[in-house]
Amino acid sequence: MLTSQARKAVRRGRRPADLRTAILGAARRLYFEHGTDGVTARRIAAVVGVSPTAIYLHYRNLDEVVEHLRMEGHALLAAALRAVDPKLRAVERVRAMGRAYYRFGVTNPAYYALMFNVRPDETPRREAVQREMSTLMLLRDVVTAGIARGEIRRDLDALVATNALWAQVHGVTALAVSGLLPQTASGHHDEVLEAVLAGAARLLKPPRSRHR
Repeated sequence: MLTSQARKAVRRGRRPADLRTAILGAARRLYFEHGTDGVTARRIAAVVGVSPTAIYLHYRNLDEVVEHLRMEGHALLAAALRAVDPKLRAVERVRAMGRAYYRFGVTNPAYYALMFNVRPDETPRREAVQREMSTLMLLRDVVTAGIARGEIRRDLDALVATNALWAQVHGVTALAVSGLLPQTASGHHDEVLEAVLAGAARLLKPPRSRHR
C-alpha cells in the first residue's frame, strides 16, 4: 500500500521505484562532488525536487543511502576482478587481479575511499558485510582452486594467503589513491605495483616453480 507521499509522487508521474533511483542518483552526484559531508537530506531533496522527508519513505536513513553507494563500488570492483581471464594459471591470474584492483582504485578514487575509508556510524548490517566480503572471496576462490591444482603451495591456508595478498595490493593502491605514491615513487608507480605482485607470486608458487 502506498503512503500519501508516494501517492503524490505517482500523481506527479514518478513511481516510487523511480523516486528511489532518483534519490540514489542525487546522493551519488553529491558525494562525487562534495564527499560524504555533501550527502544531506536537504541537498538530495533539492536535486530530486521532493521534500526531505520523502527520502525516508525509501531509505531508513542517510547511512543506508551511502551504503548503497558503497555496494555500487564493490559491484564495480567485483566486475573488474571477474573480467580477468579465467584460463590463466592461478599465480598469473592472481597477479592480473591485483592489477585490476589497482586500476579500479586509481580510476575510481571516490568509490574506493567510500568502500574502505568511510564507515557508517552504526554497525553495518550482516548482509552488507557479507556483500563487501564477497568481493574478497573472488580472490580466495582463485587461491583455493590453485592449491587444489598444485599451482599454488599446498601448505598455505587459502584464507590466510588471500588476506595477505589483499593487504599487499590494497596497501599500494591506497598509497596511490591518497597521492602518497606519486610523491614517493614519482614516475615509477607501475614498477612499485609489479614489485608487490612479484613478491606475492613468490609467496604462492610451489618450490619447484619458483625459479621460473
